[in-house]
Amino acid sequence: MKNCPFCEEMKTRLTEGEVEFTEIKIDEDLNKPEFNQVKNITNVDSVPILLVGKQFLVPERSFRTIREGFDITKKLLDGKV
Repeated sequence: MKNCPFCEEMKTRLTEGEVEFTEIKIDEDLNKPEFNQVKNITNVDSVPILLVGKQFLVPERSFRTIREGFDITKKLLDGKV
């Protein structure tokens, strides 16, 4: 999300951790239907929301800090969860 410090921090951690990711800018009209679908699935409208494989990681439910969200993402990608 534009001007979201949490999103920026997550992107920085993913980049520095050499984790490939695709960013979907939810504030662009083209992506709003996709974000609405994700909100319906996760029942969350806060960001950043991560999709790792088939698992959604959402703030306050899956992780409390950006660092924790990054660590869980790495573990999932490394098959350690």
